[in-house]
Amino acid sequence: MSYLVIARKYRPLVFEDVIGQEHVTTTITNAIKNNKVHHAYLLTGPRGVGKTTISRILAKSLNCETGITPKPCGKCRNCLEIDQGISLDVKEIDGASNRGIDEIRDLRDDIKFSPASGRKKIYIIDEVHMLTNQAFNALLKTLEEPPEHAVFIFATTEANEVPATILSRCQRHDFKRVEINVLSRALKNICEKEGVAIDEESLIMLSKAGDGSVRDSQSALDQVIAYAGNNITAKLTYEALGLPELELYFEFIEIVLSKNTGNLLSFIERIFGKGLHAISFVKGLMEFYRDLLILKTVKDARILDMTGENVIKLEKYTAKFGEKDILMFIDILSQSVSKLKTSPFQRMEFELILLKILHHDPVAEIESILQKLSKIEGDFEINIDDIVKDISSRINIQPVEEDKKKTPEYEVILPASDDTNKLDFTYMKDRWIDFIKSVTDKNSKLNFLEYGVPVSIKNDNAVEIKFDPKDKMLMNLCVSKNNEIEKEFSEFYKVTGYRIEFIQSEVVESERIIEIKPKKTKTFEEKKSDLLNEAPQLKFLFDEPFNCKFVE
Repeated sequence: MSYLVIARKYRPLVFEDVIGQEHVTTTITNAIKNNKVHHAYLLTGPRGVGKTTISRILAKSLNCETGITPKPCGKCRNCLEIDQGISLDVKEIDGASNRGIDEIRDLRDDIKFSPASGRKKIYIIDEVHMLTNQAFNALLKTLEEPPEHAVFIFATTEANEVPATILSRCQRHDFKRVEINVLSRALKNICEKEGVAIDEESLIMLSKAGDGSVRDSQSALDQVIAYAGNNITAKLTYEALGLPELELYFEFIEIVLSKNTGNLLSFIERIFGKGLHAISFVKGLMEFYRDLLILKTVKDARILDMTGENVIKLEKYTAKFGEKDILMFIDILSQSVSKLKTSPFQRMEFELILLKILHHDPVAEIESILQKLSKIEGDFEINIDDIVKDISSRINIQPVEEDKKKTPEYEVILPASDDTNKLDFTYMKDRWIDFIKSVTDKNSKLNFLEYGVPVSIKNDNAVEIKFDPKDKMLMNLCVSKNNEIEKEFSEFYKVTGYRIEFIQSEVVESERIIEIKPKKTKTFEEKKSDLLNEAPQLKFLFDEPFNCKFVE
């Protein structure tokens, strides 16, 4: 007797056996129970997720000799013929090979006749998107008003290629990729029925190999059983599928931490010696770093497709790499896949990719360099405090007059009246440079107060400080820090109840107590040269897609 592959042997025969598509099976089951079965269904989704299987189960539900039921008996003549694909009332048509208008005309002629033995005549058209536009047009009228005994079920992986006129006449059900944990449980059940011993890591690998497809995962299981027999281990699974073992990625990450180029090149030699494909290794490494990022940020191992033992091994690396470092690795790898596919020197390209990761500089150090040098227009965000600090770093502050370099020492406050809390404006202005220095020493972020000029002290104890219109942004910053400035003012001058008011008016140089002398502005190329001399690894910032520029 010929061997029946697992995908056919364990194909679901009732809705309850379909895995991962509960949203579809529940809807159709309720429709059958309530006698609200639509005359046309469109089942769309990835390959191998149950579209054709559900079509056949629906056909059995409508034609079962026990009656219209969501649970067909599977034993009557109609059910058995449908399962075997020989029913005269259920016609499965391959849309790829029967895509012309002549085939659709034959269908229209056939649909007029009553069912041979069942209640309904059911037309299952697989890959319906392959029909020609003329064939779709010929089907429109029949699809909209079919005979009472006819039901259409269309299956496709490309619903976007089906004309809107067809979509509007169908009840659409979107199938989804089956989750890895659901696939793993299903494969484990099959192995138990087949008498095959299999470990958890192998189940996870087979589920991943299916990429959400039940049929692909079952085919991969068939392949591994043929290779390993009835005792499947992770090592044998990796060998049978031609995939890199997870241990290779743990070894690679240790080499990255050691920064040893020689070890990496020897490691690459072993990879090619095992007959592993470079693209497969890169894709697996991307997934490995993705798992590391999830474990570092989410800290929930339950969402990882990995055994508990491997999670524990991976967890120790979460503290050794920053989030941005891991993202940089994933970005390098993702951009490299297309290069590997087209490169005539695939091994050299592969070596270069892994060497880039090996010799990366931690992103934290790069950020520190950027903050020291300049603002960059691009993907970096710098808050307002950074802007203020940068502006202040570009100016020299000198008193206007030579004799103001030495600030006179005052031992007591000289009030203008008998009120000891009354501040004399002349005294306040004479000590203004000392006040600015005191404020800046305590909080360097307040140094933009240097641009202000004290004008007067009003009767209501309001101290007016004037800013030139060109320094409006700095005045607004002072306003945002007003409470802090008033507190420093009261502590320095030893007074209470005084307010600071900022006004905007032209300031001539002779009015300034502190002279502002901007430093020589560097050209873009000078700034770029300074940055790259200190951090050559940042050269990529000035290439596509970043193309950063320095701004004033």
